[in-house]
Order: sequence, then C-alpha cells, then structure tokens
Amino acid sequence: MPTVLSRTFALLSNTKSPQETNLNSRILQGSVTGSQHISIELEEPTEKPEMSIWKAAELGDLGVLQYYVDHNQGVELSTLLNTRDPETDNTLLHLAIAHGNPKRLWSMLKLLLENGADASACDVYNVQAIHMVSLHLPQQPLPSLELLLNHKANPNATDGDGWTPLHYAARFCQAPEPVMDLLISRGADINRRDAAHKTPLFALLANGDHAQILTKYDPDLSLLGDFLDPVTRRTRPGSLLVQACKYAREGCLALLVQSKTIQKVVSRQEIQWACEFVAENEKMMACLQALEATLEATSLDKKQHGSRLLKRVHRIMKRSRLDENK
Repeated sequence: MPTVLSRTFALLSNTKSPQETNLNSRILQGSVTGSQHISIELEEPTEKPEMSIWKAAELGDLGVLQYYVDHNQGVELSTLLNTRDPETDNTLLHLAIAHGNPKRLWSMLKLLLENGADASACDVYNVQAIHMVSLHLPQQPLPSLELLLNHKANPNATDGDGWTPLHYAARFCQAPEPVMDLLISRGADINRRDAAHKTPLFALLANGDHAQILTKYDPDLSLLGDFLDPVTRRTRPGSLLVQACKYAREGCLALLVQSKTIQKVVSRQEIQWACEFVAENEKMMACLQALEATLEATSLDKKQHGSRLLKRVHRIMKRSRLDENK
C-alpha cells in the first residue's frame, strides 16, 4: 500500500455527529448507466443549515449540499465547490468519497461535478478523487469512476507514490477486472510504473490470484519493480515472478513460468529468492524448479549453438586462407 494512504486516512478521520435541521423532502434521480438508475430521497433544509458544506459532504448529507448549491451567494459556485475544508484541507469530492454514504455517493458526486467541482483536484498528498473511489468503494466503484471520467478525470493521474487509478483498482477492488477494463478503455496505461517502478500488475498480484487478467491487456512482463528487504532495509529489483511467490499466487505463477518474456529476464538468483517465499508450497516449488530446468536447458542450447557457430567460422576462415594460397 502506498505510504500516502496511511497519512490520508489520518487526515480524513475527523468526523462529528450530524446536526438536526428543518427538512423537507423531494426525489432526485440520476442515470448510472443506460439501464440503471439511482432513486433516493433528497432532504433539503428550508433554512440555512448550521453545518458547513464540508461537513455535509463528510456526512453524506445530500440535502444540505443541495441547499448550498441552490442558495449560493457572494461567491462563484465553482469556487465554493472547489474550496478546501479549513480543518482537513480536502475538497468536497475527497470528503464525500472518504466519508459519504455509499448509497448517496453517486448523486453527491453528480451534484458537485455538474456544478463545477474539479474532478482532477488533489489533496495534500496528490491523491485525486479518481484514486480514492477504488479504495473506499471496493465493491461497487464503477458508477462513480465512470462519472469522474466523464468529467475529465485523468485515468493516468499519479498520487504522491506514483500510483495511478489503475494501481488502486488492481489492488483494492474486489472484482478488479471490469474496473480495469473501464480505465484501460479510457486510456489508462497498464505499464505505468510507480515510485518503486512497479506496474499495476504488481498491485493486482497483491490483491488476489487473478491469472485470467495477468496477460489480458498485453502488458510488458519484463518490467521489474523494487522490493524492500525487511532485514537490510535495502531495495532489490524483482520481476512479477517474485511478487507472485511473495503473495502465494499459484495460478499466476503457473502462467508466468510459461512466459517467454519472464524466461528472458529472470535469473537463477531470482528463482532462489522466490523459493524462499514458497518453500512449504509443493506446487509452487515445482513450478520454480521447472522454470530453472528450462533456463538451464536454454543456456545449454545457447552454448552448444555458440560452439557449433564458432567451429563453422573457423572452417570458413581456414578455407579462405587455403584459397588465398592457391
């Protein structure tokens, strides 16, 4: 998990009890997809509420948010909706996603975005709303993500650790494939690397054994990431093979050891390192042993081919000298 996340959790943890307001009710409907709609009860105060607009976003109070939108005076509406909370320095979008009611979130985001909230606004750790959705709504992120993308959220935006929305989706979504499908269809780069040089596939392996997704988007499997040694506290480069073993992903490992790309970049030292993670897993050890045998056979073939080629060159040179002496 990127380091900014732990700091972001602390920053967004200030929650107070909602205050009562004089309410009336109306219905707000908004399109989620072509065939799906959200219908919720919108409770809008008849008098100016005591809570701030930021507290309303934090508590998921759509009615109070609607009041501030409808009764804005003295400042341009888009300026109000992008002003940061004095207490947390977060925008309304950040607060709504981190603390808001999941059932009302799509409608809250729609209200904010359609009235001028900036989908690309960052918090103090460079985290944008499009990053946060997969983290805070791992079960149903698609409607909110699509809404943000439709309002010009950047599918390749990076946070303070270099994580893109694709890193977040691959790592945190309970069903990452449809979310990754959406992001990639909107231009997300499957090979974009974070501050530790890891692509979203490293995050995917930390999520689960999603072998069916591993090669779906034609990724570059040769890219290495940095791994922190818990003893020396130094980093060392490693391929997806190491990540698969670190998280005991049997299906992914079985696929990776068959990859010609992995066979070209992995070394015997890396295989031995990977074995340390799965020493008690017979199936995964067998995969690594098979890979090592393949590398040895390939190396032997190259040596034999090189020897044959060298002998052929010597014969040609010898024949050439004989021809010159005639």
